[in-house]
Amino acid sequence: MKFSNWLSQRATQKKDAIALIFRSTINCESERWSYSQLEAEVNDWVDYLQALGIKSGDRIGLLLTNHPRYVMLVHALIKCEAIAVFLNTRLTVAELRWQIEDSQAKYLMCDEVTKLTANSLDQQVNSLIISDQIPNSGLGRFAPQFENIDLESIQGVFYTSGTTGKPKGVPLTYSNHFHSAIASALHLGINPDDNWLLCMPMFHVGGLAIAWRSVINGTTLTLLPKFDEQEVLNAIASEKVTLISLVPTMLNRLLENPNWQNLQKLRAILLGGAPASPELIARCLQLNLPIMPTYGMTETASQVTTLLPHEVALKQGSSGLPLFGNRLRIVDLEDCDQELSMGEIGQILIQGSSVMDSYLNQPESNSIQDGWLHTGDLGYLDGEGYLYVVSRRSDLIISGGENIYPTEIESILLSHPAIAEACVVGICDREWGKVVAAVIVSEAQLSLAEVRSFCEQKSLARYKLPKLIYIWESLPKTASGKLLRQEICDRLEPN
Repeated sequence: MKFSNWLSQRATQKKDAIALIFRSTINCESERWSYSQLEAEVNDWVDYLQALGIKSGDRIGLLLTNHPRYVMLVHALIKCEAIAVFLNTRLTVAELRWQIEDSQAKYLMCDEVTKLTANSLDQQVNSLIISDQIPNSGLGRFAPQFENIDLESIQGVFYTSGTTGKPKGVPLTYSNHFHSAIASALHLGINPDDNWLLCMPMFHVGGLAIAWRSVINGTTLTLLPKFDEQEVLNAIASEKVTLISLVPTMLNRLLENPNWQNLQKLRAILLGGAPASPELIARCLQLNLPIMPTYGMTETASQVTTLLPHEVALKQGSSGLPLFGNRLRIVDLEDCDQELSMGEIGQILIQGSSVMDSYLNQPESNSIQDGWLHTGDLGYLDGEGYLYVVSRRSDLIISGGENIYPTEIESILLSHPAIAEACVVGICDREWGKVVAAVIVSEAQLSLAEVRSFCEQKSLARYKLPKLIYIWESLPKTASGKLLRQEICDRLEPN
């Protein structure tokens, strides 16, 4: 199915409306592009890319930090019918080399921040340093060849965080992004003055999804180079931001800032990427912040379910109802054909137009069966169809035959006034199979006995109590704020 180019259509319909704002952390100044200005600069990028020989079907690695050029390049690659490969700037050379080989990227585009890493990869792929300014090829106008979008073609390849084993490439089509954006808009509503703040990495699907939603909705995108508490709060106030997407650790840091009240100017705070603790939810309710807990995956082009602000107090712990076009099932862990009843914990299955077809180079993967994505996440549905996410199946701790969900224990640990961060994992044990180990970030030298006593006071069953405790300065996380549980396990139990 063909569809008019999203940006070109908006440049015609809303040419003077502000499409993009970029706030530099260097001079704290803002640059602005209307939709017509953004379209013109994107076409300059198309000239440049076509002059380099980039053509339809080419796969282009993007090893870039947040900047207007990132937004423009993504739109320009659409007009070249090339496929973007989104690369995490925090990966090692070995990890990037594997992803470039797996995706068969022909070019690698880097910036001044990432060029040293890219130089280590230039024997594998053609590296191009993209400057801060729009390049002028001087070769004349290369008129964009493709002003329509084939919704079924692949827009880009994202790699999963790789918390276990090799990361998997997730090819997402324009249709996946489009239906995700429309479903989100139907759930959240669209205000003509909406301005969505993007402070997450654009190589993450949750970051790029904001860029797509903004252009499809015809609203404003405000981009920051990175997450910085003060810059986020300043941008909300000065740019009249109405929407923001955060992970819980980001929101916690914002609430510690003296200017946290700026968050009250927002109409929605989408909260995803990791479970939000009951304490964080309670604090947001007390402060009357419009939080919207969400659940989604790279494989689903971001959001799948979202809880609306007025539902948070009534459905605490829930990630909300499925967005329009999505369906959920909860099935038995061992027998996927057995659908579970209300309140029973099982594996979450998702079906919908935003769900990928298959993993890259793995068409026979059993992750998609009969049109349903087997997420590997564990959760349950209540009587009204609201989703409650419990844990990942790979995180499940089986100790003495009992199922233990780490997030339940982590929520209790995080309610301790001296614990800033917590991760619970299973450690091999000859008698029990696995025992519960808690890794915490705390300035206090808490003992195991103190931690166990606190958990008991919170009515945690004895078999769930931590048997080991470790105090670290920080916990390893992905760029999107998710705990790297496997890395933590590897540090506790090196091979």
